[in-house]
Amino acid sequence: MMRLLQLFLMAAFMAACAPKGYTPYYATPGDPAGQPDYDEFTLKRTACFGFCPVYDVTVYENDVLIFHGEGFVAETGGAVSKRLPKGSFKKLIDIAKTHEFSEYDASYPNEAGDNCGPIPTDMPSIIISFDAKRLNHEVSLYQGCSFDGRENFDEMVLEMDAVLGIEDWIGPREDFTARKNRETYA
Repeated sequence: MMRLLQLFLMAAFMAACAPKGYTPYYATPGDPAGQPDYDEFTLKRTACFGFCPVYDVTVYENDVLIFHGEGFVAETGGAVSKRLPKGSFKKLIDIAKTHEFSEYDASYPNEAGDNCGPIPTDMPSIIISFDAKRLNHEVSLYQGCSFDGRENFDEMVLEMDAVLGIEDWIGPREDFTARKNRETYA
């Protein structure tokens, strides 16, 4: 009984001494309930029949990046994170605004299929979303879709990829496909 009282008093003391308003650097990856309420940018790439990298990356307004590789990437060991250079989140918003991201349709192709030319099959999709005070929009693009402004969209994605700097986690595509081919046909 005395031991139980000691444990109760220790827990009460620790709760009273905990810092108020503390926000962690980032919450445990995969724990959305523990994630601080930051503005965020998300980029996801989906699967195709071949060696398309499958991953998602989230960048928070405090310039923390969380990468989760699922397939055909160098880093598939779960979520990993890094701190991007100061101002990277703002740079992503600036790139989106320069390329008029909020003017793109939410989905290519849309339900009616009238915003996309003839569509080849088995292509990956890219999904980009901003959930931020300065920009709140999402675009899902099936990579086989062609539309007016597609070149501008692709240029925007390349600029965003450069800010993210996730090449080490994705790996060089030529080396990856050659390694997989050697494993398959060995």
